[in-house]
Amino acid sequence: MTEYQVLSLMQLGFIQNAMYFVGLVLMTWLGFRMANNVRANPSSNMIGKVFTSVFCLFVASFMFSVNQIGGSVLSNNADLLVDMEAASGEGLAELVNSPLVIGGTLQTLFVLFVLVFQLALVWTTDE
Repeated sequence: MTEYQVLSLMQLGFIQNAMYFVGLVLMTWLGFRMANNVRANPSSNMIGKVFTSVFCLFVASFMFSVNQIGGSVLSNNADLLVDMEAASGEGLAELVNSPLVIGGTLQTLFVLFVLVFQLALVWTTDE
């Protein structure tokens, strides 16, 4: 396999991952809308709060998974390029170790932050 083929396959992996990510961004927005509606309606029953919380948990777990898949695509292809001694391999290998990389620690913390934010909207009151 050539460097061009590896980079093309990596691009295809990122495109598919990005399409799924866009769907999850919309689901995250929906989770915030649902949490805000539960918070704005003081007569919300417990089942609405529980279902909203479960929905937000599912979306956060899917978002975490998408981030990890993207990180895996980058990591595996960077390793392959380094093994091939391709020129682009070294640069990608450096990116894999960055804290800002897809699937990295900062993205995981961000997903947790969004989840806690949504659950706080659901379970806290203004009083």
